[in-house]
Amino acid sequence: MGATEKLRSQLELNRGGSGRLASMEGLRGLAVLLVFLVHFSDLSSDWLRTAELPIPVDCHVQGTSVTAEIACRVGNMGNIGVDLFFVLSGFLIYGGLMRRPQGYRSFMGRRLRRVYPTYLFVLAVYVVLALAMPSEGKLPTNPLAALVAIAANVLLLPGIVPVAPIITVSWTLSFEMFFYLTVPGLIRVGRLRERSSAWRSKLFIALALFCTFVVGGLSGAHPRLSMFFAGMLLWEWVTVRSEQATATPDGRRRLDTLGLVALVAAVVAPMFLLSDLLAGFPRLVVLFVGWPVLCAACFCVDGRARRIFSTTPLRWLGNMSYSYYLVHSLVLQGCFELLRKVVPPDGDQPWVWWTLLLPCFAATLVASYAVFVGVEKRFSLRAVTRTMQR
Repeated sequence: MGATEKLRSQLELNRGGSGRLASMEGLRGLAVLLVFLVHFSDLSSDWLRTAELPIPVDCHVQGTSVTAEIACRVGNMGNIGVDLFFVLSGFLIYGGLMRRPQGYRSFMGRRLRRVYPTYLFVLAVYVVLALAMPSEGKLPTNPLAALVAIAANVLLLPGIVPVAPIITVSWTLSFEMFFYLTVPGLIRVGRLRERSSAWRSKLFIALALFCTFVVGGLSGAHPRLSMFFAGMLLWEWVTVRSEQATATPDGRRRLDTLGLVALVAAVVAPMFLLSDLLAGFPRLVVLFVGWPVLCAACFCVDGRARRIFSTTPLRWLGNMSYSYYLVHSLVLQGCFELLRKVVPPDGDQPWVWWTLLLPCFAATLVASYAVFVGVEKRFSLRAVTRTMQR
């Protein structure tokens, strides 16, 4: 078996599947690629500008390199990749629960099996490294406090409560788990299956506004929970209105074009819009609308957007996106710690950003592939693998 065939056998989770699912895999690939770019740019900042130089929100400072401004703007994108993940989760989880009733215990059992094996493995790696290198780790020096911190992370509390995450990005899993725990109850208590799509859509818009102005305002954090409701609204549109909107060639072309415009807007707008709550509201609106429009174009129209996100490299990256998401930050930190010993940062080394971009991405791919094949696929995706082999 050649190298390509071996990769195909490991990374293809949807052989012969529909175009809709293929493009969804590619959208996950886009999401983790955006997350990588943000973290890479943030970690490289010491080599691009002096530590004493304050960088304003607009990233423009007289005398700094063009690369420093580019990296700053890429870093300003923040967690837009996470927002896309949340939209996809809202679409998939809510849609699956609406299509057929599921027992709460069995539903949560599947979700826990999907999340925990890979998460616990990567968390164990972080804990071992923290114990081996206390000065670099994220654990308290007090043994009891360290145990409490580990327990809080095992329970996925960072993000929901003020607990420091051991895995840099694990706070987002707290949002995911909160969504899993609550959305079945929302469907049941609100009797959503008995309501009209218009009624449900109004409810989700109201809940999104509540998360934005109340939850986000009280916590002072970016109100990301609203993105789950964007995914739920996407499911309502795809299920009820998509056939009418794409019934004509003009309608299909219009949606495809809107999807590509939404992609550009969702990526470019955060580079220039402020990220605090009030000034960041336009940014939130762009993402709340832009990501679902892009997804709708990929799911409902056989056009350019679907073809772009059905390409093999993006789909393969998307298929191992969970392992990649958990592992990539650790690999990047290791790369830049090694670089720090070889090339100490002086704030005027723009070549670092361009020279290390691809090698660092390749390193994250190798580590993520190993975790995906050795842990995630073996313990979380076994049922998918068996279905493929039948």
